[in-house]
Amino acid sequence: MSQKTYYINVLLAYSLSKEFTYKFKSNYKPSIGSIVLVPFRSRHYTGVITSIADIKKIPDVKIKEILDISNIAKLDSKIIKFMNWVADYNLIDRGYILKMILAQEKVYFSKRENKDTEADNISQPQPITLNLEQDKAVNKIIKLIKKNDYITLLLDGIPGSGKTEVYFKVLQNKFFLDSQILILFPEVSLSNEFVRRIEDRFGFSPEIWHSKINASQKKNILKRIISGKAKIIVGARSALFLPYNNLGMIIIDEEHDSSYKQEEKGIYHARDMSVVKSSIEKIPLLLVSATPSLETTYNVLTKKYYKVSLKNKFNSTPLPEINIIDMKKEKLSKDRWISTILLENIKITLKNKKQALLFINKRGFAPVIICKSCGHKVTCKNCSSYLVEHLRSKSLLCHHCGFKLNSFSLHCSSCNNSDKEFIDYGVGVEKVYTEISRLIPSARICLFSSDHINSQEEMKNKIKQIIDYKFDIIIGTQMITKGYHFPKLTCVGIIDADMTLRGGDLRASEKTYQILYQVAGRAGRSDSIGKVFLQTYYPQNETILSLAKMERDSFYLNEINLRNESSLPPIGKMAALIVSGNSNEDVRKQCLVLSNKKPLIKDLEIYGPAPAPLSRLKGKFRQRFLVHDKKARNMQKIVNAWLVQSRTKLNVNISVDIDPYTFA
Repeated sequence: MSQKTYYINVLLAYSLSKEFTYKFKSNYKPSIGSIVLVPFRSRHYTGVITSIADIKKIPDVKIKEILDISNIAKLDSKIIKFMNWVADYNLIDRGYILKMILAQEKVYFSKRENKDTEADNISQPQPITLNLEQDKAVNKIIKLIKKNDYITLLLDGIPGSGKTEVYFKVLQNKFFLDSQILILFPEVSLSNEFVRRIEDRFGFSPEIWHSKINASQKKNILKRIISGKAKIIVGARSALFLPYNNLGMIIIDEEHDSSYKQEEKGIYHARDMSVVKSSIEKIPLLLVSATPSLETTYNVLTKKYYKVSLKNKFNSTPLPEINIIDMKKEKLSKDRWISTILLENIKITLKNKKQALLFINKRGFAPVIICKSCGHKVTCKNCSSYLVEHLRSKSLLCHHCGFKLNSFSLHCSSCNNSDKEFIDYGVGVEKVYTEISRLIPSARICLFSSDHINSQEEMKNKIKQIIDYKFDIIIGTQMITKGYHFPKLTCVGIIDADMTLRGGDLRASEKTYQILYQVAGRAGRSDSIGKVFLQTYYPQNETILSLAKMERDSFYLNEINLRNESSLPPIGKMAALIVSGNSNEDVRKQCLVLSNKKPLIKDLEIYGPAPAPLSRLKGKFRQRFLVHDKKARNMQKIVNAWLVQSRTKLNVNISVDIDPYTFA
């Protein structure tokens, strides 16, 4: 039987939205969603068939043939629909989304048979023991899921209420036995304790997907996902896009966490995209948090989402006692950051054979280094950010691009100070470590930050050491807030509670409350009542007072009312346009064109251009426009039309951030 020539349109896994037409000679008609290997320019690319082409529009001589078609996997209509939706909503090239979906392109055309990498059972699953409140929550969640084809639920529980055990119990229901479960987890590379709990409860290891696993591991995991052998997948935000065989439920743990927002190239929010993914797949989505995002809270209030609450700790221990320390009244020396009251309580805690946590959300020793001669602040050569002093590496480091200077060879670029005399300003975890080591020299101290933990194994060991009472004091950044359970931890000191309140970020209060509430929740998770000490220079700040009184719900309602008054998100819509380039002049010219082409629409406000939160990043100059639509119309249509009218041949990039998370 002679082969027939078909003409197909292919979307490449490349940062393009345009499709290209190819020939396909075969005995059978190709199907939409098939994954193909095609020549493009001087290289070979993976792509997906999107439609059958109309050959009349293109001369046949110009059409190249496809090189191969995959027999390993095919993208179904739901995945393609999700890809198109994400691209349209976030104004991202469809090819960029396709690349995330395919993940490891070589998998689809592998000629070698891979060994079956299915994980062996570790043990018999351990039974999950729940209290009455947890059991009611499980039954309510299962009832709501069975009643609705698609549903978004919020599992809202205070720290220590056992939220994880609740959704583990839900997953053990026969309703989910034959499907794949995706659990998105912040900082998934640091989730060893969470993975161990899954192994205990289900008797097998989940698949782990994040940027730090190597290509070979990703290939094996991807094959197991495609085949359906992978049953539970724990992943970072990118795991949402993988080509699942039979996805049955999505769970987003710590749904408020900022790490779910992709801030560079192809900007999107995984939580919001999960809502769409669940809707298209007709599967339940479970959002989990002790401090839900304001968006989720608003959607619960407006009846778009259901809520299931856990209002008590698993072991019925009372919530921690919150103490506000007014630092304006403290008479501390210049090298002191820990108040007298906090220090006394740490000593009492250690005397009682318990642990203390000191939280400061700043890596390194000091966030700013100043020349003693002229007052110049040492900055990164590639970014508009200060270099942070790190004692451990004896260097000054940029936390955005990685640029490093040796501390011993430092000189002032402003006055060329040869005396090498510099003043460190501000406080980081290493400075707190230095201080507490001096004040309590007998204490066993652990530093818990990304600079001091270099691998998953090291993380695993350090967590075990804390649980086994090998340390008296833990000093940590936001890493320590990710749901860890330390039985002996009863005292928490927050060194600079005002840190995230500074600046002009409209989310400042929300972010501050979430971080501080999560940190406070580490105290007293077992049989002892916890104590939390907030060091602040603004003791009358509403956010600080709400936290001290544990009035979370009233704080959220007040925030929503404030946003409503100005039609700010989640009531109104916002978008950001970031113009970046190697030439500051080209960026300026492009901004001028955008300014002249601004859409003139009632109740639509456009601010800028103004320097982006980082006006220079990794060598690129950056300016930003903010678009605010009080009427919550189709922001994508408005922005896209504006961009089309503002095209130039300048060597700049314009990225769009729909629903921006960072404002300062």
